[in-house]
Amino acid sequence: MCREHGLALTIQRRTILEELAARTDHPTADQIYEAIKDLLKGVSKTTVYRVLETFVSYGIVRKVSNPEGKARFDADTSRHHHATCLHCGLVMDVHDQDLNKLKFPVHIVNGFEFVDYSINFTGLCTHCRTARGNVGPR
Repeated sequence: MCREHGLALTIQRRTILEELAARTDHPTADQIYEAIKDLLKGVSKTTVYRVLETFVSYGIVRKVSNPEGKARFDADTSRHHHATCLHCGLVMDVHDQDLNKLKFPVHIVNGFEFVDYSINFTGLCTHCRTARGNVGPR
């Protein structure tokens, strides 16, 4: 993917992208750093942040918005949506083709041109619902 976008494939970029692609938990840059710091001796958090932001700017990964305000990253760049647990912060993918059929507003709002969208649902994951005793639907 780096080469397709004209980026040199450095060991840092490859390791960070491999780690992100192997995960489904939408990690923060700090979580990626913790996972790779022993693989890449001397790598800094700044390098991890910079590489992830470069990937985002080239469309190689997506930055996922969530209620806790920490940037999380996703190697799946296809249109899909997310569910975030309000208690533990877990972020999960939501693949639903009906959600992908939403139409963009016809009129440009205040000069803003829409190019894509994602929906973020919030609630409690199964683990947190079970721990709180809320195991049934509301």
